Amino acid sequence: MFWDLDATPPSTPALFDEAQGRWFTYGDLRAAADAFAEQLGGTKRLVFLFADNGFAAVAAYLGALRGGHAVFLATGDLDAELGVHLIETYGPDVIWPMTRVPPGLPMTGHQVAGIGEVGILNVPGAGPPLHPDLAVLLSTSGTTGSPKLARLSYAAVQANAASIAEYLEQTPDCRPITSLPFAYSFGLSVVNSHLQVGASLVTTNRPIVLAEFWKLFRAQSCTSFAGVPYTYQLLERIRFGTTELPSLRMFTQAGGRLDPERQGRFHQLAVAKGWRFYVMYGATEATARISYVPWDRLGEKLGSIGIAIPGGRLWVEDEGRVVEEAGAVGDIVYQGPNVMMGYAECRADLAKGDELGGVLKPGDIGYRDADGFCYVTGRTKRFLKIFGLRVNLDEAETMLEVRLGRPVACVGRDDLLVAVVESPSDSFAEQAAALVREVYKIHKSAVRGVRTDALARNSSGKKIYRDIADPPLP
Repeated sequence: MFWDLDATPPSTPALFDEAQGRWFTYGDLRAAADAFAEQLGGTKRLVFLFADNGFAAVAAYLGALRGGHAVFLATGDLDAELGVHLIETYGPDVIWPMTRVPPGLPMTGHQVAGIGEVGILNVPGAGPPLHPDLAVLLSTSGTTGSPKLARLSYAAVQANAASIAEYLEQTPDCRPITSLPFAYSFGLSVVNSHLQVGASLVTTNRPIVLAEFWKLFRAQSCTSFAGVPYTYQLLERIRFGTTELPSLRMFTQAGGRLDPERQGRFHQLAVAKGWRFYVMYGATEATARISYVPWDRLGEKLGSIGIAIPGGRLWVEDEGRVVEEAGAVGDIVYQGPNVMMGYAECRADLAKGDELGGVLKPGDIGYRDADGFCYVTGRTKRFLKIFGLRVNLDEAETMLEVRLGRPVACVGRDDLLVAVVESPSDSFAEQAAALVREVYKIHKSAVRGVRTDALARNSSGKKIYRDIADPPLP
């Protein structure tokens, strides 16, 4: 298991922390992780980590797993109000860093070597018990702080790490750079899968568009990076293809649909440079990955989400019947050991066992071609992927209605959320757009506020989203 850290010699380089300007070995990582686990004790605890990319966060995460605890990951820059709401909803026993502990919470600060000050509840075991298999909790809305979390078991996290390492052919001499947040399921999978094979990581919080990011990439001889669709839009803007990167071997894409034309351009670039480019598909509910397109098949399968990862099975069904015909559209279904145990919306839910039996419907519809490669054609749920971040439209809508005190309908398409506000003034629409940008950390180009005299509703008062989306949705 990757969190054991015992299969790799302790002197092996494990992680370069740009903020500290130094390398840490697997021995350093194991020592810090064990120091953290020792502070937590033997009773299973719920650990909240507000984690940036760096040694301390990775060590605390691994320490929680090594100690048999359950860890929730959120980004270090998570909105303070949302962070407090999550803490109130789940009642964690441990919070790191101590600066994220709300006033009045009965926690004492404990210094842990290599990790810093950790807040630990003064009354151990005060909260409802945790299921013994529960390992990781991730927000189903990426980094938005939604109280709805995916419950991932130790077996699921390990299975996905091993599967990713296998199909990406990762080896000890691989060295990825953290181009995504560690607390995001895609970013976390990069860490997990490389630790699985004893590789080394270079951690940074710099955006991929900065020259300093690529300077670090070259200086540390990084071999790969990962990106969401927006990453690849930015890479084209900075003329990535002209950048000299002698150590680069591979780059990967997931976190939403990358349009086939752009896929084709990056595939051609990879072929010309001798790199491997993998397009992948996944969900937080499946720990991270569900399927991938083998790099040497991408040219003929542009637009496909590919085939199931090792150990998994992917099919299409219509009203419970498996669709065998190539090209026939239905619900995409995945089965594998990496599927979550189920959802949680409060602390009591963390005592639940496996509710899905390894079967997941990601909420997409699509078809399989004659070669068994899957294609997504639409969605069955109300959520969008915005620059790789999954945003639940119903949750965003509720948040806006509470804060604005006005009726709101959230509609959109990938990389564009439109908040339609029923109001007499354009100012409410402007406020709605600003709130979405602030709370969800979304660039202004992906959010629009629109005013309307009256939201379209049916006879029972329910919003008619197809009418609301036209004309406001471009």
